[in-house]
Amino acid sequence: MRRALVALAVGMDALAVFLAMFIAGVVKFRSGLFPAASFIPLLSIASGSLISVSFWVLLFSVSGIYILKWDMGWADEMSLVFKQVTVGVVILSLAAFVISPSITVGRWIFFIYYGLLLLLVFLSRAAARLLERRWAKKDLIRRNALVIGTGRKAGELAGFIEANRSLGYRVVGFAAVPGGDVVPETEGRVIGTTAELDSLIENYQVEEILVTIASNFHDDILSLLLPAAGRGIRVKVVPDLFDVVAGYVHSTQVLGQPLMELLPDRLQSWEKLIKTGMDLVICLIVLAAGLPLWLLIALAVKLDSPGPVFYRQTRVGKGGREFSIIKFRSMVKDAETGSGAVWADRNDSRVTRVGALLRKTRLDEVPQILNILAGHMSLVGPRPERPEIIVRLRKVFPFYDKRLTIKPGLTGWAQVKLEYDSSLEDVAEKLKYDFFYIENQSLFLDLEILLRTVRVVLTGAGAH
Repeated sequence: MRRALVALAVGMDALAVFLAMFIAGVVKFRSGLFPAASFIPLLSIASGSLISVSFWVLLFSVSGIYILKWDMGWADEMSLVFKQVTVGVVILSLAAFVISPSITVGRWIFFIYYGLLLLLVFLSRAAARLLERRWAKKDLIRRNALVIGTGRKAGELAGFIEANRSLGYRVVGFAAVPGGDVVPETEGRVIGTTAELDSLIENYQVEEILVTIASNFHDDILSLLLPAAGRGIRVKVVPDLFDVVAGYVHSTQVLGQPLMELLPDRLQSWEKLIKTGMDLVICLIVLAAGLPLWLLIALAVKLDSPGPVFYRQTRVGKGGREFSIIKFRSMVKDAETGSGAVWADRNDSRVTRVGALLRKTRLDEVPQILNILAGHMSLVGPRPERPEIIVRLRKVFPFYDKRLTIKPGLTGWAQVKLEYDSSLEDVAEKLKYDFFYIENQSLFLDLEILLRTVRVVLTGAGAH
């Protein structure tokens, strides 16, 4: 049913943008209100209007508009339509000027078209949202929600949701917190505890988690929720002062019911698309343009010391998923046989002569381009860490899993600011930079990090 609803929304938007251009064209070229305008056949106006549909549907899709949003308010919807239509009209205007600078359609047709787009697209969206809520009320579409907590707030929130079925939520049950209160409204619907969160999510196909306990209940609760957020599950909390000050959440609401979202996406859908496109394009260019250098490095690694050219190691990516990272080997073969997983020290004796140069310029990381092309990593993000080291770090840093809510990167804010990790103190310092990046993600910040990375490669700054 969700696919049918999305398809219907796309169809209504397509009709709206078609009508906007068709009506504007008829007013300009067929109504007689503009005597100086050339007479254009209806078939030509309809053909041009039909061609414009593909542009607008693509723009709306890239903007993420066709993701079901039961909890979006009308003010938010109007703001979203205004932004998308304005951006689209600007793109079309620039494209028309580049294609044919001498042709102009006039100011009035521009304003008429823009106004019709705003009106008709908003009406289309309004109809789609009302239909979403009607279908949700009839239980034709729904999202499974797990409520964390069993106290008064949990009972009140569940009661509000069940009284407003158009929200599309279906409360699958309550997860108890050790030592937490249990009220009659939740007593018979407790399906597990927060310690069983992973299995509850899997068994009940949970799509959203609603937290009704104070997050300073404490760090252990948030450390459980962070991996869920990393797996794409939306986590919302009943806000308290701790959440606001700590910066873990972003304000939202459900039909006026105040909630806050834990670790929402900082990038819009179109920004994610551009980021992914940048990853692919830059990686392919670097891989092809630097091929002679990569072959030379591979030969140098092979001749410098016995062992393979490439070094593979298990790392942890977004949502805690493990993958095999690829690097040019910079240490002697089987360097961790006796020591286990440890960080490299300054002047580490295990580092080979060629490896020292590769580590200084960070060129040992270049083969991870293959990990990026495979979708395990991005160009920019927190560096992926080994599973056994993450187990140790979680004991020291309760919120370490916040790093796992986005894709790891070949380079990152921490990497261009600091040296390689060699101790827990280094990790603690880098966490500050990683969290800063997560909270302030933008295409411009990615660009700055990439430019700083070029400087590191050329100068060897910050490596050992």
